[in-house]
Amino acid sequence: MRNGSSAGTVLRKALEGVRRRLPPGWTAEGRGEATLRLSGPDQRRADLPIIVRRGLVPRDVPALLARTESPVVVVASYLGERTRELLSQSGASYADATGNVRVVVSSPAIFLEGVGAQRDPERAPRPLHSLRGAAAGRVVRGLVELGLPLGVRELAAAAATPLGTVSRVVSFLETEALLARDDKKRIVSVEAMALLSRWAKDYDLTKTNELFKLLEPRGLPALWPKLNQLPRYAATGSTAGPGIAPTRIAMLYVDDAEAAARSLELVPAEAGANVWLLRPYDDVVFERTRRRTVTVGETAVEVVTVSAAQAVVDLLSSPGRGPQEAEALMEKMKGPPNAA
Repeated sequence: MRNGSSAGTVLRKALEGVRRRLPPGWTAEGRGEATLRLSGPDQRRADLPIIVRRGLVPRDVPALLARTESPVVVVASYLGERTRELLSQSGASYADATGNVRVVVSSPAIFLEGVGAQRDPERAPRPLHSLRGAAAGRVVRGLVELGLPLGVRELAAAAATPLGTVSRVVSFLETEALLARDDKKRIVSVEAMALLSRWAKDYDLTKTNELFKLLEPRGLPALWPKLNQLPRYAATGSTAGPGIAPTRIAMLYVDDAEAAARSLELVPAEAGANVWLLRPYDDVVFERTRRRTVTVGETAVEVVTVSAAQAVVDLLSSPGRGPQEAEALMEKMKGPPNAA
């Protein structure tokens, strides 16, 4: 094991995490390094094969579990969030040395779950192990929105991002099992919804972008017809969502928030604001936009909105029902092309 950690030490720490979560009268013991035995107060017991790994990245989970025939418990010094998610989806149990535990047995009925470290305590931080920054956002947008298969050079050109940066982001996402490549290193599949959810962990609508809170004194119906006065904009939030909730705050990406506020006759308002103008983290928010219809009285007004992928990540960090709207929009994106 790395940094001098032996398989025996890792297994011992993992078993301690399992024992802490067992109800009274239950015991857990390792029979060598091959089997985890769980015994209840009524003498019923379950034996789970143990797989101890030095480390396990998400892309290696399918191959590892394909070699097993029965429910197993995977043990490692640390298991990342995406790795744990894939193990759970595959029906495997797991326990790591930091206290991340999930053990599920049908007979006798056992369900244990516990949270340990959310970052590998033995691994020094490395670049591009997150999706922060404009370049990562452009790559994610390209992966979700462009057709496949897709070469890294093609993606770099479409995303207007240096090839080296794109290559590192793609390698990270491949390790996270969020995309797959063929023998020619072309990207052939993308876990689009999981990728957007992963991007949202490193993105926040009101922090990643510069926010200006304003008030349209006459209400939002007066706002929509005036948007064509702007040289460029893209609405996000509920306006760009699936339509399950009314728009209470109009969220608009604009190039120049001060000039847009003057054109739209908005006034500053920290309290009671019904318009958010956002200076975007990157111009990609204006790419692959959509057009949605907003009804104002008896008049239908066409509004330019961000792409479905950008809307999802914005809604996930929006107030109110934003996260629920994001989930509904992701469901629509799973349907036929252009359904969202």
